[in-house]
Amino acid sequence: MRYFLFLISICLTSSVFSNITVYFNYGVFTTSSSKPYFETYLTIVGNTVKFSPTETGYQANVNVSWKILKGTEVVKASAYNLMSPNAPDTLNVPSFIDTQRFFLENGEYLLELVVTDNAIATKKASFSKQISINFKREAKVMSSDIQILESYSKSLNQSVVTKNGFDLIPYNINYFPKTQNALKFYVETYNLDTTIGKNKKFIYYYYIENTETLIKQSGLTGFQKQTANPINPLLAQFDITKLPTGNYNLVIETKDSLNKIQSQKKWFFQRKSDATQMSSNFANGINSIEDFFNTVQSTDSLVQFVECLWPISGATERDWQQTQIKNKEPNLLRSYLVAYWKEQSADTINPLTMWFTYYKQVLETNALLKCGKQKGYFTDRGRVYLQYGKPDQRNQVNSEPETYPYEIWQYYRIYDKATKRFFTNKKFVFANFLISDDCYKLIHSEVRGEVYDERWQLRLVNRSQQKQDFDQTKPQKYYGNNIDENFNNPR
Repeated sequence: MRYFLFLISICLTSSVFSNITVYFNYGVFTTSSSKPYFETYLTIVGNTVKFSPTETGYQANVNVSWKILKGTEVVKASAYNLMSPNAPDTLNVPSFIDTQRFFLENGEYLLELVVTDNAIATKKASFSKQISINFKREAKVMSSDIQILESYSKSLNQSVVTKNGFDLIPYNINYFPKTQNALKFYVETYNLDTTIGKNKKFIYYYYIENTETLIKQSGLTGFQKQTANPINPLLAQFDITKLPTGNYNLVIETKDSLNKIQSQKKWFFQRKSDATQMSSNFANGINSIEDFFNTVQSTDSLVQFVECLWPISGATERDWQQTQIKNKEPNLLRSYLVAYWKEQSADTINPLTMWFTYYKQVLETNALLKCGKQKGYFTDRGRVYLQYGKPDQRNQVNSEPETYPYEIWQYYRIYDKATKRFFTNKKFVFANFLISDDCYKLIHSEVRGEVYDERWQLRLVNRSQQKQDFDQTKPQKYYGNNIDENFNNPR
């Protein structure tokens, strides 16, 4: 199969304050004693604050005020003055950074931040952000946020920027210009010792993929072998000199000795570069949906393009699709694909763009939600993901006592692409009854037309807990039973 890529224009997506330009980022980590902490990273752009004369040159002085609330209660508060480095003049003033750590219990918080230029009291900016912290010392692999770095070095003295013997200086935007050719990063993974076994071998596998196709970029993959501990840190970097302009994900995975992915984290970034551009759809004469499918000569590829439509198709469409897939007539398959996407776009969006957007989701589904050799779009989770979109909350429960592994997906507002209906606040429950593979079955949903089973909680518990009383809809209480909590408050 041939893959065609198209690049979108670069835009800056970091959080930027209006008066004082402040790039803000954060990470959530935990300690070896399971004490979670919230870490903040600020970069104050030098030429947006006033540098006043000092005995040794010029210096800026800003006030930083933090407030962290849980509901209406203020649980953490801090206010301090932050001084810039000295500058010899006001023509080339430096930017300066600040890092803070706040130890917090698991829960939901609201962060409020105010930055004020002390030299100009009216020059003030504010920011707020919802923060979720959920780290538990249990038989479940968890990862910290990915921290992107400006630089790192061996630590000489312990400080707020020190982790595992290194001083980590944050890089606070997700845009890499031509002058920035190193992508440096740090992440921590927790509980591998309780899931795969203490001192068992595993691999950190990391790579850069294109966000449109999820294709790994040539020469931008790496790995580190480690042994499982309560905390496993990864500090690594890529040379992105030859990475062309485009949109990408940094992907970090942990894989056990059987090559099974235990955890995965992604971080989106944008690149501007003079490196040789990758093939562009439009540069190769692909200007319409007809152009694209006419270039596909492989019948197997055309069949796959039709197959992956079934999650977003109605009953009549699925019948036609199955017939044509059996016949495998290339021209009819092409004609159907063109007509299908033109009808879906309904003159409101470019059908080629709509197809590429959907196919990106298909590739993502195949990578993350497959079942053995079965493609992701044929699985229950993959079908729901493609039909209703990405869930707002996905609660993965892999090791609760007495239950099979299960997942709860919550949608605040969804659009059913197959029936063209809207729904609000609906949930899906998937269970993995075989455990040894990654095949999850849909056992309950609140969406009309989907599987509904008021006894779904009983299906989750082990066979020893099953009861023949059909009036009973929930299992008996047992130690570690969190099914109700996980369903009512998925996160």
